[in-house]
Amino acid sequence: MLSQELKERKLPPLKSREEMKEIMQREVYGYLPDVPFTYSVSEPVVVESRYCSGEVWFSYVFMTINIGEKSHTFRIDRLMHTDGKKRPLIIVNNFHSMENSHYFPREEMSEYDVDFLLFCYKDISTDDGDFSTGLAPMLLPEGQNTASTCGKIGIWAWAAMRVLDYALTLDTTDEKNVVISGHSRLGKTALYTAMTDERFTFAFSNAAGCAGDSIAHGSTGKLNESVSRHEQPRGENISDIVENFPYWFCKNYFKYTKNNQSDDFDQHYLLASIAPRFVLVGSCDQDFWADAESQQLCCLAAAEMWEKHGLDGMDDTEKYLEAGECLLDGRVGFFKIHSKHFFSRHSWKRCIEFIEKHKQ
Repeated sequence: MLSQELKERKLPPLKSREEMKEIMQREVYGYLPDVPFTYSVSEPVVVESRYCSGEVWFSYVFMTINIGEKSHTFRIDRLMHTDGKKRPLIIVNNFHSMENSHYFPREEMSEYDVDFLLFCYKDISTDDGDFSTGLAPMLLPEGQNTASTCGKIGIWAWAAMRVLDYALTLDTTDEKNVVISGHSRLGKTALYTAMTDERFTFAFSNAAGCAGDSIAHGSTGKLNESVSRHEQPRGENISDIVENFPYWFCKNYFKYTKNNQSDDFDQHYLLASIAPRFVLVGSCDQDFWADAESQQLCCLAAAEMWEKHGLDGMDDTEKYLEAGECLLDGRVGFFKIHSKHFFSRHSWKRCIEFIEKHKQ
């Protein structure tokens, strides 16, 4: 069933990792700025020291990025064990701070054998077309001055890499098992970050959808204006997303709004460019806008790249998953929960399970 569906959607065939990475940068997200920088990090401030009977502390530091004569400071929240043992580390590019986030159940997460660093994406640059906020004017002093200059996704990804720079200075970071994660637009960012920076062993995108972990081919239905965006009974397409969020992408991506797809690439290139490392995609059965079926097909199409490496790509299945089901044994993981567009504790549990299965 699924293999036949992929054939009918007529996806472009996979290319080499470098070719796919080049295409996704040039045509979708833009190139990251290559600028000299320095950074410094403050001493931790402890917010809560009683999680897991005091074995895990919630604290925060401030990171300051210096580029030329300009600087920008943002907060990094830490949920970390105190015993000094090396552990997998998850970097969370999030919509809120750790103490104010309904997307991050910090007490529950403290019970797992992983550590977390979390930052709020709007502390990096605002989620709009203003490129004068936060790090944006430092990284792109001339704005998006070319068709392949990155948008806000690139700026948020660049910041995640700086958080990784800091993480790798910590004695407790297991550098072989570092994860970048995000939900929705930040799921797109997480995948782009992992594609660009091979120091990340795992990428976890939750409900990233169009221009993220969902293929565009076959997702060209018409909107029902009487239904809210996230309850549309079809997947968001390129025209939709560029109309609403043009500043996330490079300007080259606008070329594909007429046909809502490209004959030369689709989002399975983004996932496949992370091979031979690990990718986990989470979906929600009531998140019609992200299109769970196209998410699963994207994973299946990308898995061929792992197989070319002689590795297990994705668990064999010929049916779309039901809510509560998961495919976690291969290097491309996929699961579906019963939910609307949300980053729930159930999604986090699947993430932890995937890491435990595959940590290096």
